[in-house]
Amino acid sequence: MVCPESRLYCRLDGMTAIARTQQRQLVLTELGLLEAETVPVFEEAVQTAANFVDAPICWLSVMETERERMKAAIGLSRLGLMNPLSIGREISLEESFGVYVTDSSQGLVVPETLHHPALSHSPLSQQYGIRAYLGVPLITSGGQCIGVLSVMDLRPRDFAQKDVEFLTLIARLSMSEYERIHCTQKSAALSASPAIPFPQHSPTSPLKFELLAQLTQELRTPLTSVMGMASVLTREIYGPLTGKQREYLDIIHHSGQYLLSLVKEILELSELDDRNHQLNLSSVDIEMLCQQAISTLEQAANRREQQIRLSVEPGNRIWMLDKEKIRQMLYHLMFSIIQSSNAGSIVRLHVSNKSNGLKLTIWVSHPCLGEGLPFSDFYSNGDSSSLQGSDAVEAGMFANGKTAVMNAPTKATRDDNNTSANLGLLLSRQLAEIHGGQLLIQGSSPGHRYVITLPRQTMPHLDAMNN
Repeated sequence: MVCPESRLYCRLDGMTAIARTQQRQLVLTELGLLEAETVPVFEEAVQTAANFVDAPICWLSVMETERERMKAAIGLSRLGLMNPLSIGREISLEESFGVYVTDSSQGLVVPETLHHPALSHSPLSQQYGIRAYLGVPLITSGGQCIGVLSVMDLRPRDFAQKDVEFLTLIARLSMSEYERIHCTQKSAALSASPAIPFPQHSPTSPLKFELLAQLTQELRTPLTSVMGMASVLTREIYGPLTGKQREYLDIIHHSGQYLLSLVKEILELSELDDRNHQLNLSSVDIEMLCQQAISTLEQAANRREQQIRLSVEPGNRIWMLDKEKIRQMLYHLMFSIIQSSNAGSIVRLHVSNKSNGLKLTIWVSHPCLGEGLPFSDFYSNGDSSSLQGSDAVEAGMFANGKTAVMNAPTKATRDDNNTSANLGLLLSRQLAEIHGGQLLIQGSSPGHRYVITLPRQTMPHLDAMNN
């Protein structure tokens, strides 16, 4: 945290203050933040921040050339009826607290403003009576600090570390969401071009997929009936159940849920025809998308006494992706790992930015069994020595190699979890290839991991924003 004893800042990026200000103005212009007076996503951010920290005053602002302009604020009426700050919603940089945050790109905690010479003479302290201040930087996906999210109190107070961390998270999420909305709107305004197609090979015979679709639809109806009847019996509408009867009904219910998920995967696989080999690209915050995919699987992981962890390397968070296809890929790969892993395992998803695109790595770790997917998860016989030459490539793994391109599984399996995993792998492979990427299996015995590589989709206005 920065202690503002003077206007000597700790930034060592080689830029002068004037150059940094000019760069900030270019970013604000590109994002349209010099024109818009209020932004709904920022309004939600200040409401959430003020409620969590229990602070009477909160605002989110951007730093222009000579002033700090508020884009969203609450509690300004507490500073006095019809006060200039409430009416103009701006303050000069010489009188601002937030300027210390943007100039240093670091958070600022001031428990008592009158005890800091750099802040004690500001009108915020003298005229408006602000005694405590907490501010965190508002940073774009390109790494430029353009503003600050601030909470203030009219009495001295100590802010907890959890307050700082929560404000940092809110600032990051609100900025990310604004960039996503701005990119979407700008993309629609610049061009109404159709989704970008990628030439693809049919994964297998369309007739086979059509037959699969028909069979699974026929399977879904009686399966739904069985689960419905089991649910009725579980509610004991027709009389009480013994312990053994309830145990059997639970088995029927969980097995039915599994079969329905399997049917859903087959249907999704059968829908991957030429019409679906197009990308509906939009600007996506990859971290938020991964969190959404994880949240849909947390209940399944908890039932098996497992956890799901996400790690994200620093760098660009906004990518041009087909959000639904990426979500499906993550869901199927993580679900297959959950189904085949032991209790106490941790399913891990790691996001990294590479020069030529995006890399998503998925694997499992266990405190006793180590890290990586066991080879038997890919082949029920567990015998990797029998996979040699072209057979190993077709199956998706070189016999003793480090990396192989994931192709359609060709080995039959007797295990239900492996059946679901193979279907999920086949579907995920097709979705990755539609993006122009690959699904790989990396590692060596005894553990392996899934690696999704996706190329960068170039959009001129997005490149300008990231630069």
